[in-house]
Amino acid sequence: MKTVLIELLAFSLICVFGTAAGGFFIMIFQSVTSFVAGSELNIFSAQLFVKGVIAFFPILLLFTPMFLLLTLVRHPKYNKVFGAISIAIFSLAAWIFLAPVAYKAASEQSLSFDGKPSQLTPGYFRTINDRLYYFTFVSGNYVSGIRFDGDHFSSSNSEKAIHILDSNYINFKRGELGFSDPLIGETLALPKILKGFLSGVITVQQKASQASSSGIITWLFFSSIMAALVAIGAVISASEWKLADAFYIVFDTFVILTLNCFCLLGRLSPLQNALGNAGSIGHLISQNFQLAINCFIILVLILLGITKAIVHASKKRRRAE
Repeated sequence: MKTVLIELLAFSLICVFGTAAGGFFIMIFQSVTSFVAGSELNIFSAQLFVKGVIAFFPILLLFTPMFLLLTLVRHPKYNKVFGAISIAIFSLAAWIFLAPVAYKAASEQSLSFDGKPSQLTPGYFRTINDRLYYFTFVSGNYVSGIRFDGDHFSSSNSEKAIHILDSNYINFKRGELGFSDPLIGETLALPKILKGFLSGVITVQQKASQASSSGIITWLFFSSIMAALVAIGAVISASEWKLADAFYIVFDTFVILTLNCFCLLGRLSPLQNALGNAGSIGHLISQNFQLAINCFIILVLILLGITKAIVHASKKRRRAE
């Protein structure tokens, strides 16, 4: 009972403080993405913080089982069986019942990084649509200044590679990560690994939001991703080394999220199509491919957990003898 109460407390603290930290980060990120060189930067906004909290809560839930399972590894005196079961119940309940509420609230709050960008300022060189611009005047989408073609510096006749702009119309769009100003986006470019990770998380969240508004059955099928994440508790003591157990938990979490992301992006379409042509059972699996993948992961983790328990029990018997 003590382990259950401790995990409940840990779950509550992670949700409260983790969501607040995520909301703060999204508030700063939204402020920076809307920032334009030469203008005033306003970082703190209560409205953006509330929007960030709502948007970040479902993201945090996907990683909460990993954090809670790591606490069990860190404190070996806790009852791992009751702890893993408690983590599974808390995480699944929060995901199934609270995540749809957060997705609905987020859609109503309209937190978007691809909306209309902030107006650019004159007096800076910027690369827009693979062309270099220098604006002397900006009013909405109409600009005056100079445009340099891509071959300006290597062209033998560089004068033809320069074009004078006089109240020309340019359709400004936010960058890949939502930056209004290309100059800021280039300065704060993220590493490819981190960019790929964020892209994967955003993909999962977009599909989860769609599933939550598509009916109970669709949402429950999609929630198999959380069932797979909490099933990692079955192998929480796969090794006698704490560091190895922690590595397995983190590694398995990211593998599960990556497989689900690949499934949602259609990266596993060849396998899905092959199953669809393999008879009625294969066709059924193909129609519920993400559910099938997560069920397979759960089965593998449970079998590994049972095997691990048998091996550890036999070791104890041999030591006793």
